[in-house]
Amino acid sequence: MRLWRLHTIRTAVVYAASGVGFAGANLVLARVLPKAEYALFTLVLALVNFGFALATAGIDGIMLRQPLECGPRLLGRVAAAAMLVALALGVVAGAAYEIGPTLLAMVVVSTAAGGIMVVAGARFQREQRFGLSLTLVQSPNLFLALAAVVVLATGARDARVPVLIATGGFVVAAWSGWWLLLRERSTKPERGSLFSWREALAFAGLNASGLLLVQLDRLLIPHLLPLGELATFGVLAAVVGSPFRVLQNSVGYSLLPRLTAATSVRVRRRLIMREVWLAGLLLLLAAGAVWIVVPLVERWFLAGKYHLGGPLVLAAIVAGLAKVLNAFSRATVTALADARELAVVNVLGWVSVAVAAVAAAGAAGRWGLAGVIYGVGLGWLLRAMAALFVSARHLRLPAPVAEPAAGALQTPTTEV
Repeated sequence: MRLWRLHTIRTAVVYAASGVGFAGANLVLARVLPKAEYALFTLVLALVNFGFALATAGIDGIMLRQPLECGPRLLGRVAAAAMLVALALGVVAGAAYEIGPTLLAMVVVSTAAGGIMVVAGARFQREQRFGLSLTLVQSPNLFLALAAVVVLATGARDARVPVLIATGGFVVAAWSGWWLLLRERSTKPERGSLFSWREALAFAGLNASGLLLVQLDRLLIPHLLPLGELATFGVLAAVVGSPFRVLQNSVGYSLLPRLTAATSVRVRRRLIMREVWLAGLLLLLAAGAVWIVVPLVERWFLAGKYHLGGPLVLAAIVAGLAKVLNAFSRATVTALADARELAVVNVLGWVSVAVAAVAAAGAAGRWGLAGVIYGVGLGWLLRAMAALFVSARHLRLPAPVAEPAAGALQTPTTEV
């Protein structure tokens, strides 16, 4: 019961349930769809997952740091920014990949709706209404599970079927979140919707570099390795990557608003140390479970269609550890950094992406898919260390005040 009262544990349970749905849906689709169609589905999902979080244009970061009135004016700004990003992503995706106009339209709609959804979720997260916030932002995974059921039941062999259902999930989530915010608007004290676009764009840059690292494996593999390796990576990410993705999301999600509300350095340090201890224990359990589960899934569920060897599993575990470390650094930067520090971390984040891309390209020729995973994992590690270095001053205890020498403050008296 004491563990259940911890925000991180309850958040991890919600993310785990969502992760089970995500992993299960991917495994079902990997088994049912032709390999080329599942690879196409994996690519579209990567584009959407990258795009919808970027489509917030950093307004979700502003929402976490300061109170804003969630009215029609703010919604209009959020929607305009999300649609602009979605259209830009559609143009880039159409030029870089052969995914067809129908799937491209779904990418644009999912991206815009997802960005609007995330900003609503950030408001509930700021209010520490974690259950509502998590339910909202994880609901698209339920639609992904529904998509797998529909494909399994109908025998569909086209990637457009699950993508269409997933798109509907983003639209429903965006509408639901803002419907609730607008309904509660009159009960909250905030009466301003203005914010600094400069600060928002700094958050957008942080989001973009992190999101690009999340999807960098999927985006690079079609250019570095045969397309079938992308399908293998999709299965690997579903089976091995899911536990670490759960920890990465849950650690930062519950820690961030509590760091923002912390009143002293000692409170901040205590919060972080407790999260480190808890996350370390969960990481050990996750790594052990992965080694046991992978051979069983490969043999009994995938029926030998995909082979996840030891080097691939080890690479995914190492990359997962780096991602969880990054969750701590991102939470501290978002909660504590000033505008100048945000700009510095933004630049260093993009440097990490560049290093990851170069390392993955160099390692792919020698170690194949495992090399790509290690290269991107190096980018995660560099990004985490840079953010921790920049935010370290906010976690330093003040220097102790020296005690005055004995008698130094005694005022000499004159006898009368």
